[in-house]
Amino acid sequence: MRFSHTLYIALLALILSACHRDSEQSPLTANTPPADLTIMGATIYTVAEYLPHATALVVRDGRFIYVGDDDGAKRYRAANLLTLNGELIIPGLIDGHAHPGYVNVERFGEVEGETPEALLESVQAYAAAHPDQQWLRLCCWPTNMFVQGSDGPRKEVLDAVAPGRLVWFESETAHDFWLNSNALLALGVDKNTPDPKPGLAMYARDDQGEPTGWVKEGAGVQHFAKHFAVTDAAHLAQHKQTVAETLQILSRHGVTALFDAGNKGYGDHVYNVISELEKEGRLPLRYYGTYQIFTPERAKTAIAEVQRYQQQYGGELLQFNAVKVFMDGISANQSAAYSQPYLGSGTSTEPLLSTAELTELLMQLHEARLDLMVHSIGDLATQTVLDAVEQAQANIGQDFYPRVTIAHLALIDPADLPRIHRLGIIANFSPWWFGVETNDVVESLLGKERYSLMYRARSVVESGARVTYSSDEWWGEKCWPHSSAPISACRPGTPGSIP
Repeated sequence: MRFSHTLYIALLALILSACHRDSEQSPLTANTPPADLTIMGATIYTVAEYLPHATALVVRDGRFIYVGDDDGAKRYRAANLLTLNGELIIPGLIDGHAHPGYVNVERFGEVEGETPEALLESVQAYAAAHPDQQWLRLCCWPTNMFVQGSDGPRKEVLDAVAPGRLVWFESETAHDFWLNSNALLALGVDKNTPDPKPGLAMYARDDQGEPTGWVKEGAGVQHFAKHFAVTDAAHLAQHKQTVAETLQILSRHGVTALFDAGNKGYGDHVYNVISELEKEGRLPLRYYGTYQIFTPERAKTAIAEVQRYQQQYGGELLQFNAVKVFMDGISANQSAAYSQPYLGSGTSTEPLLSTAELTELLMQLHEARLDLMVHSIGDLATQTVLDAVEQAQANIGQDFYPRVTIAHLALIDPADLPRIHRLGIIANFSPWWFGVETNDVVESLLGKERYSLMYRARSVVESGARVTYSSDEWWGEKCWPHSSAPISACRPGTPGSIP
């Protein structure tokens, strides 16, 4: 069976149903090998129309060979018998988009304030309290405090509150960054530095072309692993332990497999940790890793890197069979790609890869037998993906290999809804995104009409497209559903959190 990020519970249901039918058709003999486990007296929810409920199941060599009633299960000899008192058994949950390996990779100094003035005072206080810290990596500035239309935070403001320091200030969304003049200089970023992708992965600039200190998406992410490598022994140990604990939490809540949607350039570090956990017998679920494309250049090395991951870190539970591409960013910083420009600024952001470039990548993925996961917010980004898949399928024909999943799908052109289904693309949603909070910045950039049409998951379901769900979790244990902590406590870099 080819497992990937497109595992869905429905697939397991089909297996259960098929096994039940096969067991009725294949007579048991004295030479039939014994099963490994028989469970009876349970309440089993199969998610299969043919057999929605059962009371017993039989497992041999890691596969269900019977699902049905107790009488049928008694025909099998089993090494282990478990009798339940009507307790519920459901198919294992699959998290189709998460980032648990990223927990505590990065460390941030916490600053806070309900107003811009209070937040900057907190930055100043942190700088004074940490005179020997080379980089002040801080979190988090709220978008709506410092972004008005196409104008964002300025380096001169940080220069004034932390003179002579290197300041990297993460936004609350982690999709853009605020740097001071010294930080830009240390990174070698000036007016002559090209944007990895203008409008999307970019350095905001003033009228003279000088970087303002507002850095968006991959333009910032590309510096992480090089300038903020995890080398301290205590940090390494803490990261590994927190990842192990996070995966155990997932397992205890019924997650049996997940797709890791990437680690912002820290892939080798993260997957080395996951590989170690598997070798130590501490990886409690199937873990599917990927390689992220957050600048166009990374598309050129993506397949080779996934194949290297397979060889270097792959195991029975840790596997690599997909590439992840950020086709756009987010709306608040105008890096999401929409077919109509943002209001006020008139900005029109293009997707990270063109239709032709993504088509070529899909053709290469076909040859390498790899899948594709896409981050897409704007309708233009989604439309570009659909166009590329359509072209690649036409080029290759019925044997087209890659399973393509589009995550988020914040705004979809109604004309593209039937195409998602027709092209066999999987739509992945993180339901907690829906209505978590109103965003005045995004509403003003998109206008009320477009803003009211965002995240219409029901329309995708009713179109007949395959839909999967995910947590897109990266904040950490104290911000999981069982926690009573306020959302304000869920900040990167804090104990038990996932930055």
